[in-house]
Amino acid sequence: MRQSLAVLLSLLLLSSLAPAGAQQQPPPQPPPPQEPEFRVPVRVELVTVPLVVWDARAEFVYDLAREEVTLLDNGVPQQLRSFELATQPVSLVVLVDTSQRVKPLLERVREVGILITSNILGQFGEAALLTFDSFVTRRQEFTSDAEEFLRAFERIPAGGTESRLADGLDQAMRLLAQRPQGRRRVILVISEALDKGSSTPLGVPLRVAQLNDITVYTISLSALEADLHRRPEETPVKPSPYPPGVFTRPGTPGQPQTPTTVAQEQYARADLFNAVATLVRTLRDTMGNDVLEVYAHGTGGVSHSTFGRAELENVLNRIGQDLHSQYLITYTPSNRDQNGYHKIEVRLGRPGLGVRHRPGYFVGPPL
Repeated sequence: MRQSLAVLLSLLLLSSLAPAGAQQQPPPQPPPPQEPEFRVPVRVELVTVPLVVWDARAEFVYDLAREEVTLLDNGVPQQLRSFELATQPVSLVVLVDTSQRVKPLLERVREVGILITSNILGQFGEAALLTFDSFVTRRQEFTSDAEEFLRAFERIPAGGTESRLADGLDQAMRLLAQRPQGRRRVILVISEALDKGSSTPLGVPLRVAQLNDITVYTISLSALEADLHRRPEETPVKPSPYPPGVFTRPGTPGQPQTPTTVAQEQYARADLFNAVATLVRTLRDTMGNDVLEVYAHGTGGVSHSTFGRAELENVLNRIGQDLHSQYLITYTPSNRDQNGYHKIEVRLGRPGLGVRHRPGYFVGPPL
C-alpha cells in the first residue's frame, strides 16, 4: 500500500513540474452513443415453430390438420396454442458477403435481387440489407418498397479482406428483434461458408435466433467459382529476381518467350493453384464444420450451395416456395423454467410425410 501511494505521489509531482508553456491537452470527447444492450431473455413464455411438410413426391403438403400434429419439448407433449398455415408478413434481413474473396461473384448476386423481392418478401413483406467484409455495414433500413430495396441491393460494393459472418448475423438479429410481433423473422445469408475476423462467437447468433424465432436460410457462394472468375490483375504474382529478358523456365513449344507471355503463364499457374487450394480447403472445412449449414439447420431453415447464376436463381425460387409453404405452431412450454437446451420434436399422425423444423432452443443466463 505504501509503495502504491509513493508511486501515485511521484506521478502527481512530475505532472506539477511540467513546463508552464506546454500545450494543454484538449478535453476528452464524450464516448459515441452505444446501441441498447442486447440481452437474451431467461424465461420463454411463447415458442413459435415454423413447420414445413412434404410428401413422398417432395411436394409441399397444405392440408395437414391440427389433430395430426404432436409436439414434444424435451420429450414432454405440449398443448398447442395455435396451428395454422403461415400467412403472417415477413420481416427479412438480407446479409451479403462482400469480401475480396467473393468479389468476382458480386455482379451475379446484384442481378438476382428481383427474385428476393418478388418470391421471398410477398405482398406485405419488408426487407433490410446488411453487408459484411472487414466491417458490417447497414445498406438499407427496413422498407416495404421493393424498388427502394432493389436500388440498394444493386449498388452493393466489394469490400475488405475479412469475412465477419458472425458479426453480420449478430447485427441482423438486433434488427429483427426490434420488429413488431406477428411478423415472421427471416435472415437470408449469401456468403462463402467462412467466418474470418468476427469478434462475436459463432454460437451466439444461433442461440439468439432460436430464442427470437428467427429462421436462417443460407446460400453458399463457391470460392472455387470466384477464383475461376478472378481477373489476372487481382491475382498477385511475385516479381522475378532475375534481370529483364532472362527466363528460367522453358516456354510453350513453338512460341517465343517475352515478358508478356511469361506473365500470362504465371497468372495461369497462380489461378490454378488458387483453385486447387480452395478445393482442398473446402473439402476439409465441409467435413469439419460448415457454419452456414449449422445456422440454417439450427433455426429450421435450409442451406444451399450454388455454382453458376442459374443455380443461384433456382435456389432463391426454392427458398421463396419453402417460406410460403410453412405452418406455424405456437405453444407455451410446460417446462419453461428448465434451463439448458430444449429439444423440439414434431410427430405427424399421417404416414409417409417428411417434416422440417428447428431442433430446439437454449434457455440460460442472459448473453
